[in-house]
Amino acid sequence: MEEELLTTGDAAKYLGMSRQRIIELADNGKIPSRRAGKFWLFHQADLDQWKQAPKDKGGRPKEEAGPLARASLA
Repeated sequence: MEEELLTTGDAAKYLGMSRQRIIELADNGKIPSRRAGKFWLFHQADLDQWKQAPKDKGGRPKEEAGPLARASLA
């Protein structure tokens, strides 16, 4: 079964962040992503692991979390 790929807009909604912030994180290699031409693509399972990982292990810092994600991290 092939995993669904998310666009920057989809990833932004999923993580509760702005699309621009997702692009910045991808450009800097701070979020798991793949480049397809000029587009960034994201596997949802990779994003799930990233948001659960501790910051020192390359995960999402709590201050990066959107309001819905912050509630689940508390």
